[in-house]
Amino acid sequence: MKFYFTTLLLFLGAPSLWAGIIKGKVYDDKGEPLPYATIYIQGTTNGVNANGNGDYLLSVDPGLHKVVCQFIGFGQATFNVTITGAETVVHNFTLKGESLQMSEVVVRASAEDPAYGIIRSAIKRRKFHLDQVRSFQSSIYFKGVMRSRQLPDKFMGQKIKSADLGVDSAGKGVLYLTEEEADYYSDGDKEKTVIHSVRESGNKGGLGFSRFPSVITFYDNIVSVFGRTSRGFISPVSDNALNYYKYKLLGAFMEDGHLVYKIQVIQRRLYEPCFNGIIYIVDNQWAIHSLDVTLVKESGMSTVDTLRVEQVFLPLQTDNWVIKSQVLYFAVKFMMFDVTATGVAVYNKQRVNEPIPDSIFASNVTSLYDKTANKKDTTHWQDRPVPLELDEQRDFVIKDSLTIVLNSPEYIDSVRRRENRIKPLSLMFLETSYNSKKYKNTYTLNSLFLGTNNDNIINYNIVEGYNVAPKISVRHQIDTGRNLFTDVVGRYGFSNERFNAMGRVYYTTRDNEWLNRSWMYGAEGGKYVFQYNPENPVLPLFNTYRSLFFRENDLKIYERWEAAAFLRRNYGNGFSWFVRASWQQRIPLQNTTDYSILPGDNSGVGDNTPPTLQTVATVWEPHQAALLSVWLSYRPGVTYTQYPDYKVANGSRWPLFTFHYQKGIPGIVDSKTDFDKWRFAIRDEVRMGLLGALRYNLVAGGFLNNNYVSFPDLIHLHGMRGFGYTAPYLESFQFAPYYLFSNKEPLYGEAHIEYHLNGLLSNKIPLLRQARFYLLFGGNAFYASQNHYYTEAFVGIDNIGWKLFRILRIDFVQSWDSNMGRNSGVRFGLNFRGFNTARKSPTESEW
Repeated sequence: MKFYFTTLLLFLGAPSLWAGIIKGKVYDDKGEPLPYATIYIQGTTNGVNANGNGDYLLSVDPGLHKVVCQFIGFGQATFNVTITGAETVVHNFTLKGESLQMSEVVVRASAEDPAYGIIRSAIKRRKFHLDQVRSFQSSIYFKGVMRSRQLPDKFMGQKIKSADLGVDSAGKGVLYLTEEEADYYSDGDKEKTVIHSVRESGNKGGLGFSRFPSVITFYDNIVSVFGRTSRGFISPVSDNALNYYKYKLLGAFMEDGHLVYKIQVIQRRLYEPCFNGIIYIVDNQWAIHSLDVTLVKESGMSTVDTLRVEQVFLPLQTDNWVIKSQVLYFAVKFMMFDVTATGVAVYNKQRVNEPIPDSIFASNVTSLYDKTANKKDTTHWQDRPVPLELDEQRDFVIKDSLTIVLNSPEYIDSVRRRENRIKPLSLMFLETSYNSKKYKNTYTLNSLFLGTNNDNIINYNIVEGYNVAPKISVRHQIDTGRNLFTDVVGRYGFSNERFNAMGRVYYTTRDNEWLNRSWMYGAEGGKYVFQYNPENPVLPLFNTYRSLFFRENDLKIYERWEAAAFLRRNYGNGFSWFVRASWQQRIPLQNTTDYSILPGDNSGVGDNTPPTLQTVATVWEPHQAALLSVWLSYRPGVTYTQYPDYKVANGSRWPLFTFHYQKGIPGIVDSKTDFDKWRFAIRDEVRMGLLGALRYNLVAGGFLNNNYVSFPDLIHLHGMRGFGYTAPYLESFQFAPYYLFSNKEPLYGEAHIEYHLNGLLSNKIPLLRQARFYLLFGGNAFYASQNHYYTEAFVGIDNIGWKLFRILRIDFVQSWDSNMGRNSGVRFGLNFRGFNTARKSPTESEW
């Protein structure tokens, strides 16, 4: 009896069991399906969207309902239906093109188009509509799908297997598919997404997107399409929109008692950050009713070829329209790749300016997954707000089956064996790796000529002559989150006939419930060759080239025995520290050869001991050094994503603060070093929308005590010589000599500032705007005293390249310094726009 009673209660308490279903297709008056049409219950904002083929499915409670169907550019259609229980009603909608009326508007040939008056009214009400939403809550269904229209047979020498990607032999098909359900909360300053369910095709435990594409707010003056990292685009109803757009009234129509104007928006000038398309404005309220606008390369797009935005709004209250659906279309062609993507978001249960529980924003978690979010079975998705298309249905079935094969031990091992094959190009220019079974151990050998970490095997310098330096690294996976690393490197100089070798062993462990939280500790020892500047500003490959062909040797090195131990802790909250204690025996080296492939004098060779260092350092002699170094790093304001099983830090909008202190301790095992050195830095990137971005790195430091300071312990500027420039821009000086400004000053300052216009001004210059090259300005400065400073200013062009590969940069540089030196010239370099190029991690030894 208890069982039947419980079952009855569950049955009566589950409205979904009594809900009816209305389904069908949406067509235009020519019988063509209308993709992503909006279908909702009149008097509410709850509804669904059709899929790309016009199919829809709407779940409704019992009762009498008026169902409304609308699509941008077409008149509404309605359907009255009575639902009595768990029944299915099939109804197809046919929408007719809007019956646009122009009878009330007379346009004379010499008169201004009436659209301008409507837009001026919308601009006046822009801030009202922006500010009226102080808080917003909504449930969201999101579906994202990426499709291929063409794929190459090979890419970068690797064969592309269409079957593994789930596409056909012609390279057409679904590459990626996900769908998610979530609740979204915003109070203006804070946002939070609570993801209740997620499903990825071909990935049983897939997590989809932790943050959906945000509602693109056209009431903002600058519309952020790609998030905070985007320069932004000018809204058609921004305060200055009339300077950037032309408008044309196409007509007006009545809808639910509202007069709605259809206006075409056209960018005035090519390569301005503007949209083109249609925007609908509600009369008297001057609110956005819906829009269909597009961005193309002539709008300032650099990587994506086309982005189309469709939005539909519904009246929630008087003079308050809320987002009902948003569809984003992307298209990009790159080499032989032709890819499109669609992201459709359906909003239901919208609430504006209603209280949000304090618990929602109680932590810095901006995205929260339910524990079972990625563990829902297929029955959960039967009433999805956007039905799957046929190829999407097939993709779920095929890739779920394909995943079983791809995750099988036999297939994984076959991939491992294929990856282990020795490739001549990798051996020469990359690095070669070998993986044991189940990837338990990974063995890596550096390349012969072009190392990814500037550690190629074959080099040349005038101290060692030709030298070989093979380095073998081994990673042993103990278990998930725990690894043991071993590095061994040997080096032999054929001219000075000296052999050196060092080894390092370190252990890392990661918190499996907080992935950014980790420990690392280890030790290293042996004898090796090092640059005087521990930042290794001189690249061995470039020095080899300049020495052999131009008789210019910039690499200044010494030899040292070393025993060291280190410990690092990352708390995963933006704060980390690193401690390293070492004992060293330092040995000066001298030039042993002046060999060069091309004939010439040796004026550019120079001594291995720079004269400027001899006047600054205490002395340069064989000696012992005991050192203790501490690094602190902190970036406040870190937010997090809480996945079902672990947490990950997202980042922060605050600057990065770093502090480094190094102590030379005399008397320990005959140590002579005796100094206290410190360095404090603030680094950030300030994005200013259409005005571009300001990047800066401000440094202060000096010696509190400099009783005995040897060459490697001095403060060195990170300089660069030669035609090319590969140093991190915000850490270095483009024209500064390597050791001319090395010092042991009690106080000094550095400033590295770059202003990237990101299309501002360059979109007025024909050649630059068509190539989508960007202007930049900046300067680097070092100052210790009136008699000891170095300054340089530069103007440049970056974003040079094609499509996704835009990493080249050209600068014209002018420098001034305290030695009355003035230099000017052009510098070519690599600029990785991710802005993560920073000072070498203290966990990385100089070898």
